[in-house]
Amino acid sequence: MRALYALVLAVVLSGCFHIDSLLTVRPDGSATLRDEITLSGMALMALAEAEESEGSPFDEAAMEERAAALGEGVRVASFEPREDGYAVTFEVDDVRQLRYATPEALGEGSGDTPDGIDLSFRFDEGDPSTLRVLVPKPEPDDDKAEPAPDAPEPDPQEQARMLAMMRSFFADARVTVAVEVEGEIEETNASYVDGSRVTVFDLPFVAVFDVMEANPEMMGSEPPEPEAMLDELRAVEGVRLEAPGTVRVRFR
Repeated sequence: MRALYALVLAVVLSGCFHIDSLLTVRPDGSATLRDEITLSGMALMALAEAEESEGSPFDEAAMEERAAALGEGVRVASFEPREDGYAVTFEVDDVRQLRYATPEALGEGSGDTPDGIDLSFRFDEGDPSTLRVLVPKPEPDDDKAEPAPDAPEPDPQEQARMLAMMRSFFADARVTVAVEVEGEIEETNASYVDGSRVTVFDLPFVAVFDVMEANPEMMGSEPPEPEAMLDELRAVEGVRLEAPGTVRVRFR
């Protein structure tokens, strides 16, 4: 399970969730970041258990920790706890200081995990202003164990059962990260543009299982390289994954 979600740069959870992050950048280089976390199924049950034993992991102190982890000049502007998650808005003084990392959907830590989505930014103020989103290449899983020489061949029926189980856990799980500019985009090399919004990452987890089902060899003892997995995912309808490199947006 860990290897699978490391490949798709997502957050490991036992349940259904939706992580939705939107960064809105102004022409002067300041910005706001809004994280919205919605839980359901087993993830929501885990939240309820955490609240009963230790209190909610979604509190202002946790949001302040995330603000500090996101970079210098980032602070909490508003925080809205909900029964099924939360919404929080951060004010960002300078987008160049922001080091975006996926928020933890169960509030454990600041979100800077090796299985998360990490983005950094460059900005040149002007007329037009230019925003650059730096999308890193996925790193190979150096910790994966070498298959034993006498390891048995994967059982197709067992693989099918595993995929069915994962589908039931993550049927509605989704991670979305987008960047929006205040103004009109004049030029961009982004792959997914809708008005003033650029989608960097939009992955419904069901697409992962579609790819695994269509390529049974990916369920073998040696997981595919991350870039190969991402190429397969990009071909699935409804998936938006920006290629590693620099996404440039000129706007005014």
